[in-house]
Amino acid sequence: MLTYRNVRLAHALLSTAAIIGYFVYGSLFLIVVIGLALIYLACIAYGVFAVHSGFFLTLYSHADIKEKQIALTFDDGPSEHTVKVLDFLKNYNVKATFFLIGKQIESNSDVLKRIVEEGHQIGNHTYNHSKATGFYRPDQLHKELQATNSVVREQVGITMRLFRPPFGVTTPNLAKVIIQLKWDAIGWSVRSFDTTMKPVDLIIKRILKQVKPGAVILLHDNREKCMPILKVIVPDLLQQQYSFVTVGELFKIEAYEKN
Repeated sequence: MLTYRNVRLAHALLSTAAIIGYFVYGSLFLIVVIGLALIYLACIAYGVFAVHSGFFLTLYSHADIKEKQIALTFDDGPSEHTVKVLDFLKNYNVKATFFLIGKQIESNSDVLKRIVEEGHQIGNHTYNHSKATGFYRPDQLHKELQATNSVVREQVGITMRLFRPPFGVTTPNLAKVIIQLKWDAIGWSVRSFDTTMKPVDLIIKRILKQVKPGAVILLHDNREKCMPILKVIVPDLLQQQYSFVTVGELFKIEAYEKN
């Protein structure tokens, strides 16, 4: 299995052998050393940006089930757009999981309370959602995550233990913190790309084409595109006999710490 630990071990052994070969046999082995270094960097880049890889950290991205259950997830809220999303989900009796940004909660505490009151699940999506989050030091990452948890605990009395990495970026430091906290990291299997300039109809086609039992759909409830997408995919998937469950239900994991 391609993991950070296995790659580091293999790279160390092969590099040591190649360096010895360089000193014994000459410059030909220098090419091997350089080649191994490039392969190692490529593996690291893959692990950092491929959320489904589980390279540094195991993420729950897709459930291996036959039942037609799927999880609808939202990132980057709460926002003023989240209210419309909640109205829609309530109308269809659909439950979802919202991964929240701490600083967004402070100006939308009423929305957070409504999310929880209406039976949806919530998870941690850092406090600032910086593009550099994945490359923070462990102490910085810990502070980011605990800041969001503190805000949520103050508002609704819940201690979250589900985490979704911003932009799907994972690193050794991030893995270290999540493991120390004993949290579960959540990825996705269907990325909508609703944050891009792609037309809504193309995004809808992409989602419906990729959905299968156990899928985790990623949307962003702070985007105007979210509602036009939901209005098509939810009725369509319900008609296909899919049922929407929370991430905790899909993977049978605890979303909150027991107080």
